[in-house]
Amino acid sequence: MTAEAIIVQQIVDINNFLKLLVSESYQSWWINHGLEFFGILVTVFISIRLHFMSKRLSAKDKFEHEKEIMKEISKIPLYQSIVLSDVKKYTPFRTDYSNQTYYKQGAELYTCIPEFGVQVILMPRNNDEIPVGLIPFDWIEIIREHDSEDNKPIIVCKFKGVRWHKNFKSPFKEINYLFKNNDYQEGHDPKFLMYTTVRNSTGTNN
Repeated sequence: MTAEAIIVQQIVDINNFLKLLVSESYQSWWINHGLEFFGILVTVFISIRLHFMSKRLSAKDKFEHEKEIMKEISKIPLYQSIVLSDVKKYTPFRTDYSNQTYYKQGAELYTCIPEFGVQVILMPRNNDEIPVGLIPFDWIEIIREHDSEDNKPIIVCKFKGVRWHKNFKSPFKEINYLFKNNDYQEGHDPKFLMYTTVRNSTGTNN
């Protein structure tokens, strides 16, 4: 065999050896990482399934919670004075009796809106607009008839909504405004007609 033939053969042998190394390395990678990759796929699949199952369960739970809240709210007369208390600060051991940390808010019950929440009337900041706050059902934890501090219904809820009193977060997801209905006749018209969403044409509501 000539020298040229020996060199060619050596090159072929080296090339075959490198192919074998690459092949073994590739197989080794799949052996080492294949099961890990498969496990990741299974985990992702299970997570997706659990996500959709939890959404179905949470929707049912939310509906049951809404029904329970509406049942309790129906026991409170329209325009009844109530207290909204922050669930994080509502404790018998609280010491902030001056409400410096905004642990409660006075209001009047206005109405319930299915799927949305409970609306309450707040103290007007002027003689024209009457603020009405909306508390989502899933922000409400419990409703009490009274406690040792307030002899009126208490809605214990999450204060994580729009900023209201002294720039603290309030229990209201949104605040809209009503106006006094000058055409309302007490003792004759239903109470819900006492207010209107339309401003009086005179520009005043006195």
